[in-house]
Amino acid sequence: MKKTILITIAVLFSTLGHAKFIKAVLYMEDGTKKTGLAEMVENGDSKVIFKTDEAAKKEKIASKDVKKIEYTDGENEFLAERFYLTSANTFSGKFSKSKEKKWFYILYDRDIKIGCVDYAGTMQYNAVKAKTSGQSGDTTYFFGKKKSDELYFGFLKSNADVAIHTETGSNIKKMSKEAFAGCQKLINAIDKEDFKNKTALQQLISIFERNKCK
Repeated sequence: MKKTILITIAVLFSTLGHAKFIKAVLYMEDGTKKTGLAEMVENGDSKVIFKTDEAAKKEKIASKDVKKIEYTDGENEFLAERFYLTSANTFSGKFSKSKEKKWFYILYDRDIKIGCVDYAGTMQYNAVKAKTSGQSGDTTYFFGKKKSDELYFGFLKSNADVAIHTETGSNIKKMSKEAFAGCQKLINAIDKEDFKNKTALQQLISIFERNKCK
């Protein structure tokens, strides 16, 4: 499972880094759907760029009118869905929910959902000075109940496989108490886990597989 997930993430963000149109099905909030080609959305996009075929003109469809998007790029399939983003203030610890729904790419979708957001970074190599500078990219992971309309911040990890957020375990445990309120079995399982930065995603999935809540 670990290998498959990591490959999926790598392929996902490699594809996301290019603005090309790929095959997509847009599931609209009114119950209809649109089939054609679309650019891959990013977390804060207010519009979905879509066209019915290669020769058609681009359409800008409001994200609020789209429930989810299924992308197909050759053998790879990606699912993007919109949820409210809930996180806790670093200093006060107070929880806050985004005013509008955001786009997330779904990595795990069963009783619990795990979504992610990618930041490509600004790293560039200077041939003259023979050194690389800039900010490295990172991936932020979120989780929440399948029937909920929000995903909660879980942890942040650099795409170079180096931890950025040093409080990975404590953050996951804190947010799980909010995200899974009413499911003490799952909260307890997460609270007992010794999360490691490199394996946190796989550890979470393993916990979700073993502990089901009604």
